[in-house]
Amino acid sequence: MNIDQEQLIIRNAISDDARQIAEIIVEDWKIAYKGIIDNDYLDSLSVEERYQRELQRYQLYRVAEINGEILGLAWNEIADNEDSDCEIIALYIKSGKRKSGIGRAIFHDSVEHFKAAGKSKMIIWCLKENYEARKFYEKMGGVEYKSGTHKWGNRDYDMISYIYNL
Repeated sequence: MNIDQEQLIIRNAISDDARQIAEIIVEDWKIAYKGIIDNDYLDSLSVEERYQRELQRYQLYRVAEINGEILGLAWNEIADNEDSDCEIIALYIKSGKRKSGIGRAIFHDSVEHFKAAGKSKMIIWCLKENYEARKFYEKMGGVEYKSGTHKWGNRDYDMISYIYNL
């Protein structure tokens, strides 16, 4: 199911987007990470709590929307470290809209944003067991890079990164 790319607008998020951003993130976590992250942690996720957090940092996101409905988002960060000079911290697509071209569009928007800022090496981290995301990142040209862990709740989870030469 491809969306009409001509109707898709990718733009900087505004404060009015915070609720939709929170809804997408919480829903995506509960669906994509089921069976990967402990159910107790996933069940504890709250749209209202996430909304309060996103009100404070909505400006970090680029959102993909059609007719005012946010269908996807990316959190881009420019930071020089030993591995890269920029990172897509998070990339989420609204449930039911995956495999529609939104992920590719917002991914390419992020890459263009980084290139315009003079960046040359991008990294993305994801859960090692999130095979759908890994397949997408590889399809977008990412090369498996480093592994690590991240703690959510009371547990550490295996992570994998993908590196991109821009």
